Amino acid sequence: METKALIKKKIVRIVLTLTAILLLKGFFAWSNRFSDFYFHRWYEWSSMTFRQVTGIVPFSIGDVIYTAWIIGGIFYLLKLCYKVIRLRWEQVGLQLLRGIHFLLSLYLAFLVLWGYNYQRNSLTIDTGLVTGHYNTQQLYQLSDTLLRLVNQDKANTGDTLHAMKADTAGQPVFAKAIAAYESAAKTWPALRYRHPSVKRTLYGHWLNYIGITGYLNPFTNEAQVNTTTPAVLQPYITCHEIAHQLGYAPEEEANFVGYLAATSIPDSHFRYAANFDMFMYSVRQLGQRDTTLAKSIWNRAVPGVKADHKAIIDFYEPYTGKVDEYSAILYDKYLKANQQEKGIRSYSEVTTWLMAYFKIR
Repeated sequence: METKALIKKKIVRIVLTLTAILLLKGFFAWSNRFSDFYFHRWYEWSSMTFRQVTGIVPFSIGDVIYTAWIIGGIFYLLKLCYKVIRLRWEQVGLQLLRGIHFLLSLYLAFLVLWGYNYQRNSLTIDTGLVTGHYNTQQLYQLSDTLLRLVNQDKANTGDTLHAMKADTAGQPVFAKAIAAYESAAKTWPALRYRHPSVKRTLYGHWLNYIGITGYLNPFTNEAQVNTTTPAVLQPYITCHEIAHQLGYAPEEEANFVGYLAATSIPDSHFRYAANFDMFMYSVRQLGQRDTTLAKSIWNRAVPGVKADHKAIIDFYEPYTGKVDEYSAILYDKYLKANQQEKGIRSYSEVTTWLMAYFKIR
């Protein structure tokens, strides 16, 4: 009888959680005022509060929470299997309901704390830039512009022949990224970044197997950076994840905001890292349309730019395999489920913002 009573209580809780999710989705669908409240009041307040708390702790709280969930999930499955073997069907049902309720509660928390930022789309208002369709010639012009910038920035780092090394003489990467946003906010006030919380992920080596260079933890609002990646990637990764913290959820928007920040300071390593990343996006996009034009651009890159590209390929080669392929498929589906129709390819759509920024029309 006790188990049946617990089952009934759990069913009620599942129904209430589902109702809350549906009501939340309804409010966003029917009320622009509710959406504005979420984006500009609730999320701004909640994210800063979480960053104030997590920023005090030097290690990744989010990674610790994920670890606890993974361990808890293993014990949950073991307990479920034990009850199935013992044919305790009522307890099996209760255990399944507990799992369903936990996942629904997690999804509700995700929506409340972060998930609805995928519907924000305020970058046009925040920057004054308007994007549109583009042709192959415009993409070539963008690639050529970025080529000149990346070659110049590579020269400014003092080495045009070799792959970029970590800048150990100056500020750490995280501190530079925070300073970059302070500088960017003078031109774009919406990029003001208060109460920083940028962390080195605890599982960088393992994340390389699934191709994760950084991520925003939606439950703690920590910007997680994989610091095991090549030095040329880390400045831009950090700026990209901070953009997510500010509420720019779509990947192409976070890419562009990260670019604006990283190029807002005179630091040659940061500027090179940002322009290198954007150059690679534009050349890959161009290569999908016209391989001859893409090769003509790539051939004009200084040797150090090609060395950085090779360093990235060489770094990821030992990690490439089925796990990486499956994780890419899952991530692609995750993005599409959150209204990013192009999935992983949405990262490359930063080119539309870059064209508006450089006024290539």
